[in-house]
Amino acid sequence: MRQWRLWFTMGMLLAGTARADLTLGLLAGKGEGDVVADWQPIADDLARSLGQPVRIVAVKDDTELARRFASKEIQIARADTGTALSLIEHGNGEIFARLALTGGVAEYRSLLLVRNDGPADLNALLRDKQRWTIATGAPTSTAGYLIPAYHAFAKRNVLPEAFFREMKTGNAEDGFRALAEKRVDVAVSNSDDLDKLRETYPRDFKNMRVLWQSPAFSYDPLVYRKDLPAATRQKIARFFLDYGRNGANAAKEKTRLYYADQLSGFLPSGNRQLREVTDLQLYLDLFKLNLARQSDAERTDREKRLYRRYNQLVAVLGGPK
Repeated sequence: MRQWRLWFTMGMLLAGTARADLTLGLLAGKGEGDVVADWQPIADDLARSLGQPVRIVAVKDDTELARRFASKEIQIARADTGTALSLIEHGNGEIFARLALTGGVAEYRSLLLVRNDGPADLNALLRDKQRWTIATGAPTSTAGYLIPAYHAFAKRNVLPEAFFREMKTGNAEDGFRALAEKRVDVAVSNSDDLDKLRETYPRDFKNMRVLWQSPAFSYDPLVYRKDLPAATRQKIARFFLDYGRNGANAAKEKTRLYYADQLSGFLPSGNRQLREVTDLQLYLDLFKLNLARQSDAERTDREKRLYRRYNQLVAVLGGPK
């Protein structure tokens, strides 16, 4: 009898584990409530496919997303590439797919926006140090900070933190609204979010223009925790890669994808997608190091640590190109 009770208890625990809630974490480029509502139909379909509940958490702060993922509060994450790198480096994550926009577009560009009466071009902007204010992403954001910090500024020997009179941080919508309301002179955005903001705020958009755009970068990845059961990971990957493409409900799923994030679907991907981010981080960190006031010994030690981390990340992401 005692052995039967033990087997029964273990069976109940295993069953409970198999049907435990999964949480999908989303990095929100707009209001968190709107993001949850837009993605809820996809989460419901995922729950039916897996046979277990799936809940959604949307956050504006990529650091918060990374913290919740590392603490196992989130098992699947839609993140930008910079945050995904943190999930893989510190949170036991693995990329299994990346998002594709309507028309199959799988790349984006970072942008600098100004009002129509703002500086004529980037060179005109950079002639006036400490004159302008900028709305940018957090330092951990790839599209919102890393890409423009390197490609727009560092490559022109400019450190944004020293150049601008004030830097405000937030997501793409926060920056757009700050620019429209004349609380800043420049706003960092990206080609994906700007298309959506143009639809939401057409009158404000007419008063703005793109001052600068970056080279193209791979679009946002989907990451799951590596410690999920292998069968669950396989089902999650198959669900997203098939969603809107195969099956009797593909047309309905296409509509849900569009309203979730103007998506056409998901493409296979892996950790190697993040190599372009690790390279950018190293280049920007080395640029900042050259400007820092410190002794030769401190500079050399810092440079060694930067290259040590870079080499470790390259190994985790699949080795040299």
